[in-house]
Formats: sequence, structure tokens, C-alpha cells
Amino acid sequence: MDEFSIKGKTAVITGGARGLGFAFADILSEAGANIAILDVGTPKEGSLESLSEKYGVKVNVNAAGVVTDESFLTTSDKNLASTFNVNFIGSFLVAQACGNAMVRKWEKLGKPKPADSASMGSIIFIGSVATHISTYVQQITCYTASKAAICGLVKPMAMELAQYGIRVNSLSPGSMRTDMFLQVEKVFPDLTKQFNQESMFGRVGYPKELGPALMYLATSNWTTGQDILVDGGVSSWKHRGSW
Repeated sequence: MDEFSIKGKTAVITGGARGLGFAFADILSEAGANIAILDVGTPKEGSLESLSEKYGVKVNVNAAGVVTDESFLTTSDKNLASTFNVNFIGSFLVAQACGNAMVRKWEKLGKPKPADSASMGSIIFIGSVATHISTYVQQITCYTASKAAICGLVKPMAMELAQYGIRVNSLSPGSMRTDMFLQVEKVFPDLTKQFNQESMFGRVGYPKELGPALMYLATSNWTTGQDILVDGGVSSWKHRGSW
């Protein structure tokens, strides 16, 4: 159905050069979307604004993220700042720019406020299963706090932007078999074995397995203000842990 299609629409994805961001770009591209990737580096001033004015923005996926295994008691100011700068502030600012682009299009089309349908676009943040359940495997208090902050944006943003026909949600994955996971597996095989044991299926997920949830959030006109948890059952059973 055309109303659930993103063919020919523009999707702006942060962290799209690798990991989950790359997988999301591939998934949306296969669905016919035009993909704009933002990744590490200093963009030219006004580049996102120029892109949005020329092509419009229908979907924004904020997938850029960093994580370090460091206990709460030893987390440095530097790590705290760098983690929040990427995971929270960067996502906030890109979403803000994309949201403003969607609002400008709304105003240009002369649509009345408040909207009665989500016709302007979808903003999707990437959360984490870590905000739903703690794990013995890693000490990631700083990372978890940054993802909790991201998930905390969803409901108030959804409320503010609904009047412009914009939806806001988050997608919270469990452990996924990304390039970062493969690097960790080479150095700490026992650690990744524990990740596998946390899932009901005895393995971590593959990025492509997030595709249906991503497409749902990108196209569903009646879902907003929600966090969708896709973790292979990790948060739904009492799995065995180890220190």
C-alpha cells in the first residue's frame, strides 16, 4: 500500500557508515528510500539544512553511538562527556534539524494545525536493551544512562511534534552481531559467549533482524511516543549470568 511506502522518500541516518546504522541504511534503501548518511567528521555548515530543503526529510534514524566497558566508580569525566556527546547530544541536534525541516515543509504546504495524521515524517532514536535490564556481562553505566536519556526524549518530543504530523519513537535492540561485536569476539571470546547465552535463542541478533521493526516505525501512521524493544527475549526471562 502506497501509504506505507517510503519509496522515493529521503531518510537521514546518523552512524550510517558501519554497524547498525549501515544495516538500517541498507534496509531502507531496499525499500526504495533515498539515503543520506551522516557519520564521523565535521560536516559543512548548513549541509543538513541544504539537503532537507532540496530533497525533504521523511525519516530520520539516529544510530550513531559509542560504548565503553567501565565501572560507575571509575568512569572518567572525559568518558562521561564523550559518551553523552555522541549518544545523546549528537542525536538530539540531528533530530532537531530534521524536525525543523519537517515543520518547514508542513508550513510550506499550508496544512492546518493540529495535524490529524502523521503525514510529515518519522524520527527514530536507537535505544538499548540496557535501559530495560542490567547484565552481568558488562559494566556500562555511562552508556546506559546516555541511552536512557535518549529514550526520555521520545514521549515529550512526540507530544510537541504531533501537531505538525511528525511521529517520534525509539527502537531498543539487544546485542547485535555488528562489526564491533566481531572485534570484541576476537579479543574476548568468553564475553561474547555470555552475550549469546542471554538470548532465548542462544545467540545475538543480526542487524537485518531489526528490519521489520525499523520499517514499522518508519511507516506506521498511528505509532508515536513508544520504545520498541527487539532483543531476542533477553529482557523476558531470568537467564544465568556470571561475574
